[in-house]
Amino acid sequence: VGNRCAVEAVRRFPDRFRAYLAVNPLYPDLIARDLARFDEHRDVFVGIKVLAGYHGLPWDAPGYEPTWKFADERGLLVLAHTWGGSAVDGQAMVRKIAPRYTRLKLLMGHSLHGAWDEAVALAKEHPHLYLELTAVLDDRGVVERFVQAGLVRKMLFGTDLPWFDPHHGIGALLSADITDEDRHDILHRNAEA
Repeated sequence: VGNRCAVEAVRRFPDRFRAYLAVNPLYPDLIARDLARFDEHRDVFVGIKVLAGYHGLPWDAPGYEPTWKFADERGLLVLAHTWGGSAVDGQAMVRKIAPRYTRLKLLMGHSLHGAWDEAVALAKEHPHLYLELTAVLDDRGVVERFVQAGLVRKMLFGTDLPWFDPHHGIGALLSADITDEDRHDILHRNAEA
């Protein structure tokens, strides 16, 4: 099935949805096929999604290399789950991949959940790294920490629906000790830029 369902959903509701092209490094022939069709579905895909934790392979595994290269050559957005301390998608993997591929825009899904200081350091060090707030909002004070570190223009709101209720995420952002201008940046301006 691959990405067919995503293409069909976006084409059916083009005013409401966009998708990420999902890749699975365990099936390199499928990655090659999907990447070859990316341009055909450019109206559907905003970028590529990497889920190393699901696949059990680290970001620097050979199966991911075509994806990183493809995204870097085109300056694409890559949403990649990140978890603090994870051997497959933690701070060590971000430190390996970020300097190699500097033209892509790496959206650190979950912002290295739990390794907040490392997330701040990496986002400051690499202009092409961004902090995505899915699951971050379950921990009070992290949004404020990111904003106080001067990273408000590198933060993007996310919900991970259906696993997290968007009402909780919005409520956590609205109750954070930040300005309304910061909220606008996080909720929409940064994604629009």
